Amino acid sequence: MATENAGGSAYADLVGGLLDARTDPATERFDAELEVFVTNGTVTPAAARTLRFWQRASLRSLVDHARAVLPPALAALEAARAESSQTVSAEQEWWSQARDVSEVSDDEVSEDRTINLRERRSRLIVAGLMESETSTDEQ
Repeated sequence: MATENAGGSAYADLVGGLLDARTDPATERFDAELEVFVTNGTVTPAAARTLRFWQRASLRSLVDHARAVLPPALAALEAARAESSQTVSAEQEWWSQARDVSEVSDDEVSEDRTINLRERRSRLIVAGLMESETSTDEQ
């Protein structure tokens, strides 16, 4: 559990650092264009302050969203890779313990390892962030 928290913290630091290091030429252009409108009298100084405020609030909201969503998503990808590796190891062990390959029929392998994809079950989406029910009617 401590390793998971350390990984999540590392991802949070990485994402935060990348977001902090970004340049924002679009906002610089926004400010320059808005200043032209204020200078020409098309937009009042009060309206320009309001537009700047909400433009900055929009950017802060996007950055906050990225800081909240990306670290758990990256940790979920790492967990999925580890789980996949464990699954392959378990399958290899199962196969190694099986009888000689020439003695195992295709029916026996299929019978032991068949997965019913039509049964109704919850499916994990992005490491527990959201679950979605699927039904046989939808398939």
